[in-house]
Amino acid sequence: MNMHPEGKLSIVGIGPGEASLRTLAAVEAIRGADYVVGYRPYLKLIEDLLPGKEVYSSGMRGEVDRVRAALDLLDRGSVALVSSGDANVYGMAGLGLEMAEHPAEVEVVPGVTSFTAAACRAGLLFRECVAVISLSDLLTPWEGIEGRLRQAADHGMPVALYNPQSKRRDWQLLRALDIYQDRDLLVAKGVGREGERIFWSTASRLLESESLREEIDMTTVIILPGRGCHRGEAAPRSLINLVGTGPGGRDSLTAEAQAILSSSEKLLGAERYLELIGDFPGEKLAHAGPCPERSYARFQEAARLARSGKRASILTGGDPSIFSAGWRIMELADGRLPVHISPGVSAFSSVAARAGAPLCGDFALLSRPDDPAAPSLLAAAGFGVVVYNVRGHELLPLLQDLEPERAVALARDVARRGEEMIIMRAEEMINIRPSGFRFTLLISCPRAGIREGRIIAKRGYDTKYSY
Repeated sequence: MNMHPEGKLSIVGIGPGEASLRTLAAVEAIRGADYVVGYRPYLKLIEDLLPGKEVYSSGMRGEVDRVRAALDLLDRGSVALVSSGDANVYGMAGLGLEMAEHPAEVEVVPGVTSFTAAACRAGLLFRECVAVISLSDLLTPWEGIEGRLRQAADHGMPVALYNPQSKRRDWQLLRALDIYQDRDLLVAKGVGREGERIFWSTASRLLESESLREEIDMTTVIILPGRGCHRGEAAPRSLINLVGTGPGGRDSLTAEAQAILSSSEKLLGAERYLELIGDFPGEKLAHAGPCPERSYARFQEAARLARSGKRASILTGGDPSIFSAGWRIMELADGRLPVHISPGVSAFSSVAARAGAPLCGDFALLSRPDDPAAPSLLAAAGFGVVVYNVRGHELLPLLQDLEPERAVALARDVARRGEEMIIMRAEEMINIRPSGFRFTLLISCPRAGIREGRIIAKRGYDTKYSY
């Protein structure tokens, strides 16, 4: 492959479907590309961005062909390889970097993930942890998938299930529902797409009702709440808005977030978030004091404005559903005042994109676990693991039981001024003695390696295809 002097490969997460949930960075990456490559249904979702582009598409199970086409086109110009949702969540980032000759030259553009978009639609916020598991065993042995399902169930973790069933594959969903039959669940079909349907049910009812199961397809995400979840009620539109600002910078904002912020009388949130989003017409206000008091003051100010017919935005970093203080706002609203939750690019997505493609399989997110052995136990079951809010002195206990060769990354302030990122094997990271706090620790999915400073985890395409 002889790369064109201006050839660049961007692997782009376009969000769940609707244009309002694309980030400015994703739009710019696609508009700036000479060629766009993707799965036909995903390309249809971004038709408005394709005029003037040469477009290459393929059907289901054409992942290897799409990546090969994208790499071959680099000798003619720049290429955007698109994924729905986030490219690191069962998307094209892993295979794209695996097949790329020089992964360090590949850009991964994170997007809003389907499960966080669904959670925000439903008012479901995760406070402690969440596991993300695909029920497709095309590339992953079922025994490992079931083991992760049972481990998450044993620990009471909330679980987001991707690829629950297809026309040819339905027994895996039944097995999963049997494990979780005492749980409520959220069914989110086609989030952000025509025909979107979101409703609550129970695992036992879904097991019993064939007609309900017939509504579930590969565009459906099923979320089973667990420990630490706050279940509220979100409004499609409201004068009070909980807005995810992504990792930092205006290009991380979705189109919906930009529209809400532009029409808000006041923007309320931490000073660092207010600085990162750039200039908007509304007054910016950062409240001081402990977290509960700050949240109360922001909600009261937003409620006061709403009662006078004015819009307010309360900002969170990343996505409101993932370990933010947004649950406090929803608790204060208590269904009496409507709140709209606008999803954003999650911090784990941003760290994964900067690190390469470390989370192409099942993964778990933890917010400073009480048990320092938890990350290693989850990793041993085949999860990639992301631990938020790590203090430097806490790193050793989190890594000491991890397999020595596992690729890990330690990051802080990703996509912000002063960004820090260290990538190495676990046995090497144990000797690092970072000072400070607010680190994110990422433990890669199994079968990962480090090449040109990027973590590349294999999802299993190499066992099915030759490339």
